[in-house]
Amino acid sequence: NQAARRLLGIPADTPLDAAHIPQFHPAWAADLVLNEALPHAAREGHWSGETAVLDGQGNEISIAQVIVAHKNAAGEVTHFSTVMHDISASKRVEATLRESEQRLLRFLDALPVGVFVVEPDGHPFYANRSATDLLGKGIVPDPEGQNLAEIYRAFVVGTDQIYPAVRTPLSRALRGEASSVNDLEIERPDGRILLEVHGAPIYDAEGRLIYGIASFIDITLRRRAEEALREHELQQQVIEAQQAALRELSTPLMPIAEGVVVMPIVGAIDTRRAQQIMETLLEGIATYSADIAILDITGVRVVDTQVAGALIRAAQAARMLGARVVLSGISAEIAQTLVHIGAEMREMVALRSLQQAVAYALEQREAL
Repeated sequence: NQAARRLLGIPADTPLDAAHIPQFHPAWAADLVLNEALPHAAREGHWSGETAVLDGQGNEISIAQVIVAHKNAAGEVTHFSTVMHDISASKRVEATLRESEQRLLRFLDALPVGVFVVEPDGHPFYANRSATDLLGKGIVPDPEGQNLAEIYRAFVVGTDQIYPAVRTPLSRALRGEASSVNDLEIERPDGRILLEVHGAPIYDAEGRLIYGIASFIDITLRRRAEEALREHELQQQVIEAQQAALRELSTPLMPIAEGVVVMPIVGAIDTRRAQQIMETLLEGIATYSADIAILDITGVRVVDTQVAGALIRAAQAARMLGARVVLSGISAEIAQTLVHIGAEMREMVALRSLQQAVAYALEQREAL
């Protein structure tokens, strides 16, 4: 017919009397038609398959072909007829789709994230290279009734309990639910690794669930780092609590009589401790309504400009609360140092020993 002439590139006025099958097909297709298709049609009545023809310029065109054997009353084949459909466009589309699929699979294999896909019945469909590496095995074609957690040795973190199938992100994905978990461990020959898994359902254009997909990464090192950080933070809290306790112990304040408090100071005084001394002193004066505060520096070995300044500032602050500061425990060396650095002592009373300071404070209280 005219469609066949157009397909084969045969002009409408060209007779076909001397035409033969090999001239319309490439060699491989002619061999297929002559040696397989025609004998089969002669036996069975028809044959169908994929072959190819040549157009007017000798280009190969893929076709779907049906060959029918026509027989007379005696059952003898009298002639054959064929129906050919040009499938070259669909073949190109298929090739493009295959290439696109292969490209996608290469992309997925290059990801540093495991990707695992299951069909609606739960059977594994695809696993990329990272998934195979992380799980220790690839697709198991026949699960034999086992759930995937059993097949891939997935446990609840820190236990020997197989991860419950209903809780896995893949199972939840097949129920139409997106989810994430980070308490799933995979047992491998070299030990267990902790995975963070995200699952989601995949639907077709009509909204039917066609796959469940899970992506996962190894978070073993990240979890260890987080635990180490938490442990470090806890240690820091303990250290800070200990330091606070030590500061409190190093600057104790005690009421020894009504309106009289005493603060013995031992050790070196730095900027932080000087601030602590002032805060503790002022809080003690306010708490006990003290009129006299004794600062005993018997245990302070070195008094320099910084220490003297801290003591003077503490005395000035106490004055603002209506209390007088008595400085006790001054040795000959400390007295010389105070004079040498020109420390202004008008804000406080200086006495040699704590005993003298206590006696002085009690006398002053009786005089009030």
